[in-house]
Amino acid sequence: MIHKKMAYRNSSGKTLRYVFRGDGHEHDVVDCVQHIHTQGMSPDPIKRGPDGIVEEINTDAMEAEFDYLAEKNQRSESRFAHYVISLPANEKLTNARWKDVAKIYMSGMGYGLDTKWTCALHDEKSHQHIHIVACRVQNNPQTMERKQAREKGGKGNKPQPYKLVDDASDHARGMEVMRELEQKYGLSVTPSPDMTWGSDLTREEFEGTINRFEKTGESQPPWKTRIIARLSAAVERSQGRTFTEFLDNVRAVGVDPLVNINEQGFPTGISFAMEGRSAAGSKLKSTRLTFSALTGVKFDSATHTMKFTGKKSEGIKYEQTRDISACIKTAAIQRVDGRKPEIGGPRSAIEAKEARGAEEKSSKPKSARVRTMGAPLTPSIAMDSSSKSGIDELLTLQNLFADLAIHAAHVKKMARLQKGDSLGL
Repeated sequence: MIHKKMAYRNSSGKTLRYVFRGDGHEHDVVDCVQHIHTQGMSPDPIKRGPDGIVEEINTDAMEAEFDYLAEKNQRSESRFAHYVISLPANEKLTNARWKDVAKIYMSGMGYGLDTKWTCALHDEKSHQHIHIVACRVQNNPQTMERKQAREKGGKGNKPQPYKLVDDASDHARGMEVMRELEQKYGLSVTPSPDMTWGSDLTREEFEGTINRFEKTGESQPPWKTRIIARLSAAVERSQGRTFTEFLDNVRAVGVDPLVNINEQGFPTGISFAMEGRSAAGSKLKSTRLTFSALTGVKFDSATHTMKFTGKKSEGIKYEQTRDISACIKTAAIQRVDGRKPEIGGPRSAIEAKEARGAEEKSSKPKSARVRTMGAPLTPSIAMDSSSKSGIDELLTLQNLFADLAIHAAHVKKMARLQKGDSLGL
């Protein structure tokens, strides 16, 4: 079961005639349309003869009733909503159940008893679906009490405009209702977008498109679609495994993970790079590709520890002492200001003193030690770690290894270019 919100309108006439009479519809609806329910005073707009054949469809009374309420709010031009709820081709519901579906859905979307709406069923052979036309204006003047008005700087009772039903996050709310109704009536479950990796392409289509491009050079889908397709495979291979293994699996599908590390040495986010571009996990798939969505943990600034979020995650296991080194390797690759992340976790007083002492003994100004990613290695830079604490020395080595990897990749790339090879993806 899926739901869809159509474009808002400022009046009800065209939408009502489209839904009940089929005006402007791509096919005839008169033979399959049925009035299911109206929250209002207007009668069924469909008049049938003794044999059940439709004789007349007149929506004038309903239009007048709905528009009268809408006129009470003159500030908006989005006063009417149009929703469609559809079933798969092999499933059907009775009219009584469709009425229940409409009521539960509209309640979940924020429409109370102070609103007006109507519902019609299109009982087509290919698939059943209902149309709901709703006036978003709530039949409530929202009058303030004197005390509330004075607190807000008003005088006495201050009537407020008839408000619209709030449509914030209405798509997500609608999906929750769909899952509830599927369970209630034993319908097949339609995965929500946050449970899938893409709504426009299947997994097979994702992988097929990528393989076809790599082999033939044919036109490819958008970069975001391609990188999500790769990451989906890495995530599914990593469920139940460590975060370090996840980072390896991401690289195995041709994507570079970039873990963000804060001043305390804890991971706070993750980005992914491919083909010279990068994007945060929150921009690619906020429900599945952020650090907390992947691991179920996030940094708590109050305690300086990683804490469980209590929310659903991909089941990738993160432990600070075990996985931070792998995170630092990715952070070292993206550093551009010379600063090195520290390993997070409790530090003894002796370790803290050693770290401060190493910083104070350094004779070079900070600016002299700044190197950008991939800068040439020099003996002075390599020996600079001798005056640092054990932790800082480890981090310096991590950065040196990262630079060596970048240099090696550059040399390999230049060699391939000299041979005339095409790099591809």
